[in-house]
Amino acid sequence: MKNAAHKHDFDIIVDEIASVMTGRSDGALLDSTAALSSTAILPAYDSYTRRAMSLLIDRRGLIVQQNSDAARLLGLQIGDPVTAITDTPQTARDFLTSRALTSDPLPLSVLTLDGDVALFLSTTSAQHDHIALYEVRRGLNDDVQDRLAQTIGLSPGESQVYFRLLEGQPIKDIATALNKTEGTIRQQVKAVLSKAGVSSQVQLVSIAYALSLAADRTTKPPVTINHTLASAVLQAGPKGDVPYARFGLAGGMPVLLLHGALFGVSALPELHVAAQSLGLDIIVPIRPGYGDCPLPDEADAVDLTVRHACTVLNHCDLRQVVVVAHDVGTRFAVRLARDHPDRVVALVAAPTTPPMQGWHQTSDMPLRHRANAWASQNFPGLMDKLVLLGLSQVAQKGGATIPQLVFAGCDFDQAVMGQDEHRAVLKELTALVMRQQGRGFCSDMHITNEDWSGELPHLAMPVIALHGEHSLTVSRKAVEKLAQSVPNGHFRLVADAGHSLPLSHPALVLRYAFAAGMRAGLAGLDHGVF
Repeated sequence: MKNAAHKHDFDIIVDEIASVMTGRSDGALLDSTAALSSTAILPAYDSYTRRAMSLLIDRRGLIVQQNSDAARLLGLQIGDPVTAITDTPQTARDFLTSRALTSDPLPLSVLTLDGDVALFLSTTSAQHDHIALYEVRRGLNDDVQDRLAQTIGLSPGESQVYFRLLEGQPIKDIATALNKTEGTIRQQVKAVLSKAGVSSQVQLVSIAYALSLAADRTTKPPVTINHTLASAVLQAGPKGDVPYARFGLAGGMPVLLLHGALFGVSALPELHVAAQSLGLDIIVPIRPGYGDCPLPDEADAVDLTVRHACTVLNHCDLRQVVVVAHDVGTRFAVRLARDHPDRVVALVAAPTTPPMQGWHQTSDMPLRHRANAWASQNFPGLMDKLVLLGLSQVAQKGGATIPQLVFAGCDFDQAVMGQDEHRAVLKELTALVMRQQGRGFCSDMHITNEDWSGELPHLAMPVIALHGEHSLTVSRKAVEKLAQSVPNGHFRLVADAGHSLPLSHPALVLRYAFAAGMRAGLAGLDHGVF
């Protein structure tokens, strides 16, 4: 199995599951797959699961302190000069000179032992005797980089290479992703560097980040730099292990967003604009198993998510909210509404992921999605390995592979998720999932196939179940049945949408939330009190 499934193991296993389902195989391959060790899968997650590197250097540029990841990836010892990891000694000297002249945060790009580019942001101590360098795992402003690509005259092909370079993808992976030879990609890299007026990828990344940093400082108030999400400020709940994002209008109508398995929490600019214009104060707890929020082995993911949500609401001093749920977030939102009906004035599921009440619900799904459901119900352990194998492809090839993996056979949703403007969402999704080695995603795949319909009749608040007319991954009849099972349930079919509804119609989703909140008499400071 290890020899046969090195590069395409995910596809091989899914095809085999489909063959077993249709009676064309005896399942022998699945038996060997079940014994596949996760240790053969997890190394690809290293760049996502490790902690951010940090260094402390003195004014001469000598290493004073470093964390374990910095020591392992950079190969430096205490007392070594920072010039050993910059592309040229002059780069380090220029950085130290600039560092001495300003208190602003300054970027510095360095090379790791593996030849990858790592990006650091620097600050000085109050006494200016030491310089702290913190790795920024993400944070390149896509709009700024789009404009830079246009300004320096990159061709469409060069732009594809350029963005992949900024994401840290090696030449080999870029060539594979773009179906070109490595020689062709190297020529395009040279063209990109020449047009940008730099001589190395390190300089290119440093310039790109410096421009992003400058744009952020001039277009919005400075915020705390975080290393997991670039799109919203992550804050820690009172227990420290309940991180949450918050954006929109402070003091506006409170909305609790329970994110799903397929979409970034808050990376879509249109979502921020809509929240601000509608006057919504959106709070997004990072669910257990994602980002920096662990999911312990013995924990019930649904119960723990509900407890965390209440912890964050208490921390934010919010008594009542409208809840918006993305895909499998529907299941967590229903439990929250059932257990805490005094806190949830309305629930908007967009898109809705209904309980699995029978195999008939998969009849209209593409074969690969039926295979996933079958594996989850019949071989839970195999399903976990299948998810890890799929995510290892993402770790190796980048977030651009996600649309094909999660929406295979669903042309509409695959096209929506693969749009250029959704690059930031794919980055955020990848970071969220990989941080906990896919633990939350694996849990969600099992939860998606559970029957929790018994909780629906206990919901008294309005429940609006949105469903995209082009969705092939969820049964419309099952969503309609969910709405019918709730005393105050409402089914809404969204034209020109699929299961990727949060990406194609983010403002529409928030308009539903706003309307539901107003009807329930819930209003923030900006709307008055009803």
